[in-house]
Order: sequence, then structure tokens, then C-alpha cells
Amino acid sequence: MVFLIISILVSTLFGISFKIIAVKRIHALQAIIVNYMMAGALGFITTSSSVTPLNAHTQPWFYLAVSLGIIFISSLFVIAETTAKQGISVAQVANRMAVVVPISVAILCYDDPFTVSKAIGILLAVLAVYLVSHKEETTQTTQTFWWVFPLIIFACSGIIDSSINYAQRFLLSSDDFDAFLSTIFSTAFIIGFMVLLYQLLIKKERFQLKAVPAGIILGTINFGTMYFIVCALNANIMEPSVLFPVNNLSILTLSTLFSVLSFKEKLSFKNWIGIGLSLLAILILGLLPQLMD
Repeated sequence: MVFLIISILVSTLFGISFKIIAVKRIHALQAIIVNYMMAGALGFITTSSSVTPLNAHTQPWFYLAVSLGIIFISSLFVIAETTAKQGISVAQVANRMAVVVPISVAILCYDDPFTVSKAIGILLAVLAVYLVSHKEETTQTTQTFWWVFPLIIFACSGIIDSSINYAQRFLLSSDDFDAFLSTIFSTAFIIGFMVLLYQLLIKKERFQLKAVPAGIILGTINFGTMYFIVCALNANIMEPSVLFPVNNLSILTLSTLFSVLSFKEKLSFKNWIGIGLSLLAILILGLLPQLMD
């Protein structure tokens, strides 16, 4: 239970970090690039796998990890932008509700049973993302495209979760998960570093020194989000189908409370309904099937 609690706290802190980066006016992309360098290094240092950066390309999961690295850095930048412009709650709901994508893929591709509760949970999750993302007081331009960034987060997070689920099922050995994640993080760093070079050399943008310590802290937290959820899974304190909804439910609740109390984020009536529906969706998808067994 200790690992689950730590996982919840670390993941909540990870989401809040982007708001702090925005408030402190730290260049988000630069901090994200340093973050992935740190997270990738920590993964290869702590892994018990025989996989190293030099032989990772020989693994059957290598090309999937590279593809996910590109999606990781893209989605994290969108999360940072969404958190800065629309708030922590919007980014977290879009991110956490993406759990419906691997559930849907499991039903369609892995012969998982389709139930009424899963259908209701999926519909509630999609509706929750829509309602939480909606902002009443925005400019006309923002009103037209307010849904785009949360939708990108939802889609990217769903692809990431589904791909990791696929890798665990068919490609990874029991010791390779850390190395798999580190390859993803390292790929994200390489892609980000290429973008950074373009910005510095071609667009003549300035590098913020304060992005380095911010990125190191963010990368340590980022690695912790993965490390502690895996520890919680390995501890066998509850079934994964229960653990993930409990984890997501807790992160979503804490993030929303923190954003309202600490950053004075204003949520409309529709936003609060969306948050309520998101919590209900997680309960239906994860906890209700266990209670009915």
C-alpha cells in the first residue's frame, strides 16, 4: 500500500509541476527535454535488465519504444501547454480518462469481455473530457479550438497505455520493463534535443539556465511515476484492474483540489460535472466489476 500512496503523490506532483513551470515562466520544452535525459538515465542506472543503450536496438520492442518516445515528448509538451492555459484539472482529466482506450483495445483485440458497465464507463469518460475542457470565459479564437489540446492528450495517453499493454503482453520479459521505459525516455530526449538545436541555432532562441534544474527535478519525478506504480503492481496489494482506477481516481481528485486551493483555478458548473463524471467513470470501469464478482 505504501508504494501505491507514493505513486499517487508523485504522479500528482508531476501534474502540478507543469503549472509551477508556467507560473515561474520557465521554457516548458527546454525543461521537458532535460526531464527526459534525466528520466532515461535513471532508468538505465536502476534497471536489473541486461539491456543497455548500446544493445537496446537488438530487442524486439525497440522500434515500438522509439515510436512511443516521439509520442511521449509530443504529448508532454501538449500537457504542459494545456496545464498553463486551461488548468491542471483539464490536463489531468484528459490524461487519466485515456484509460478507456486500452480497455476498448482489449475488448476489440484481446477478447476481453464486453459488458454494460464498460460501455457506460467509456461513454462517461468521453463526456467528462468534453465537459472539463470547456471554458466559459475565453476569446472567440480559443472557444473554437478549446477542445483540441485535451483531445490530443486523451489520444496520445490512450495510444501510450495501449502500446505499453501490448508490449507487456507480447514483447517484454519480466526484467526488461525498466529498459523499455528508458529507451522511450531516451528517444524522447534525442527528438527534443534536435528540436532544441533548431530553436537555438536557426531561430536564435535563448536557452534558459533555470530550465536545467527544473528539468532534472521534473525528470526525477517522471521516472518516479513509472517506478512506484510498477512497485505497487509487483506488491500484489490488489488486482491491476482495481489498482489503476484507484490510482487515477486519487491523482485526479488531489490534482483538482490542489489546483483550486493553491492556484485559485476557477471551474465552471460544467467543469465540476465533468470531474464528477470522470470519477464515476473510473469507479465503474475499475471498481464496480470487482464488487460484482
